[in-house]
Amino acid sequence: MSKTILITGAGTGFGLLTVKTMLRAGWAVYAGIREPETRNAERATEVRDYAASVGGEAVVIDLDVLKEESCADAVRTVMARHGRLDAVFHNAGHLYIGFTEAFTPEQVREAFEFNALGAHILNRAVLPVMRSAGRGTLIYNSTGSAYVIGPFMGPYVMGKMAFDAIAEATAYEVGAFGIESVIIMPGAFTKGTSHFDSHVAPSDKAVLAEYGRLQADFDNYGPGLERLFEGREQPAQAVADEVARVLALPRGEKPLRSEVDFSEWGAGVVDAVSQHETRRLWGKMGLGHLLRPDVTAADSDD
Repeated sequence: MSKTILITGAGTGFGLLTVKTMLRAGWAVYAGIREPETRNAERATEVRDYAASVGGEAVVIDLDVLKEESCADAVRTVMARHGRLDAVFHNAGHLYIGFTEAFTPEQVREAFEFNALGAHILNRAVLPVMRSAGRGTLIYNSTGSAYVIGPFMGPYVMGKMAFDAIAEATAYEVGAFGIESVIIMPGAFTKGTSHFDSHVAPSDKAVLAEYGRLQADFDNYGPGLERLFEGREQPAQAVADEVARVLALPRGEKPLRSEVDFSEWGAGVVDAVSQHETRRLWGKMGLGHLLRPDVTAADSDD
């Protein structure tokens, strides 16, 4: 029977690219898309049509990661159809661009919910199944901005830092049950996704009016991002390819973090220091064995 992967935010961008990549790799794909029969019917149709074109198996699920019952229903669907859940790709999220003060508290709360809390809610539905099986892989689509803060993305960075913390903190705890975790850290991608086109702007117009002295810098935000590439390509497909690559690695050999960066954002440099200090700290506390998943007692991967 095919291995199964549940992908959130599967209708566009990295999520859709990963759906197609995993279908080509022979996995049964459960594509989480909100309102797939109405508002996002066209996206759901693209997933189903692509699966048919490559002879793959894709099931579109109406998945809202902020609703516990929706997450539970998604996991029940996977288990009812396949009896196994091998991997989850936490990909859903929203980009917020603008002056931080001008985002209302409600917008900042939404940024935390969309970009962080949803992963925790879905994990609570997924982990009982993976713990019972003694295996499974959680893959998180984080960002280099969780380590190196970019300009004018305050609520997004706040949420993604929380998302990244959820990913790493959870990884050290669920590893004892044979569950592996991979945190992918993409650099900037201004092309190949709808991330920037669908970004959320601040809604407090009165505060925005007070930031005129920064307007020229804000206007340089987009051109400044493009200068990071210095003529290099930025294939969004590379993120989907990295998901497929790490899932193909033998159990116990998956990295905790993986950088996919054509913009030289620099998160990998910070991560090297962070992992070194984490090993030092946890080792002194006598907890260093928790930093890698325990896969010794699991059955051979099939």
